[in-house]
Amino acid sequence: MFFTYRVKNELARMVPKNVYEQKDELLAFIKLRGSITKKDQKIELTIILENPALTRTAYNLIKKVFKIYPVVKTEHSSNKKKHYVIKIPFLTENEKILKEMDLSWECHSANNKQSVRRKKLNINNLFSKNLYLRGAFLVNGFVNDPEKMYHLEISVNDEMEANFIHHLFDYYDLNSRVSFWKKKWVVYLKKGDSIFEFLRLIGVQNALLYFQEVRARKDVVNIVNRLVNCETANLDKTVLSAAKQLHSIDIIEKEIGLQSISSKLARIAKIRKKLPYASLQELVEETDYKITKSGIYHRLKKISQIADDLLEG
Repeated sequence: MFFTYRVKNELARMVPKNVYEQKDELLAFIKLRGSITKKDQKIELTIILENPALTRTAYNLIKKVFKIYPVVKTEHSSNKKKHYVIKIPFLTENEKILKEMDLSWECHSANNKQSVRRKKLNINNLFSKNLYLRGAFLVNGFVNDPEKMYHLEISVNDEMEANFIHHLFDYYDLNSRVSFWKKKWVVYLKKGDSIFEFLRLIGVQNALLYFQEVRARKDVVNIVNRLVNCETANLDKTVLSAAKQLHSIDIIEKEIGLQSISSKLARIAKIRKKLPYASLQELVEETDYKITKSGIYHRLKKISQIADDLLEG
């Protein structure tokens, strides 16, 4: 949760300079956290947020894009949780916003509130896809601390909106997935590369550096662990092979004696007994490099074969 807070606070301080980008980021605030109440021919647009930094961002976006100064109030929900309510109570100003952003709403009987929709949202060169995603993440996003796991998500109430965000993710080849969980539609990323690219795309810098630092450190640890595991596996294999070879030498000594096999094999048998669990390379060094690893391997294999024949005979 702390990393999410860190990312959002950094993003909240970044207001786009371009009015079209400001409008597309604001669009996400309105679509995902906005509602419209219509009463006595009056329309009231409301945006509800939990974070004061995000509330300040939404306020500044409305002011910059539409030259409107909304009303901001603090309220408490039924569970006494504090939230911030941004209201635009005047009919002409609300109509201006709805018209310029091509927004409409669907009626819900409960409390006569309406959910905001956009009549038509084309993904074209004029639509700032990354700014819309930034706004969507700001209001409904979550990202795990990379120290723990890689997971980033944006949750919405509407399947159509989830598919739209999923489509935007796919536009940037971020390999997102969609699921329905706890009465919410969730668009999520699970790969570290995709999350890194998304954070870069929406413009964070300090949090991105932290994310990359953690990823690099985890990658180094994983590489070291793989090397250690590989060395351990090789060591286990060496010990097991040596134990079998020592057993074969012991059988030959008891049954016929080492003097009964060739001097070359007997020499290797004595070296193996001297260095019970040495690797082939270490055995080569013991012979002053007069025999190769392949030569020692084949002689040890021959010794094991003689022992097997003695047991069968």
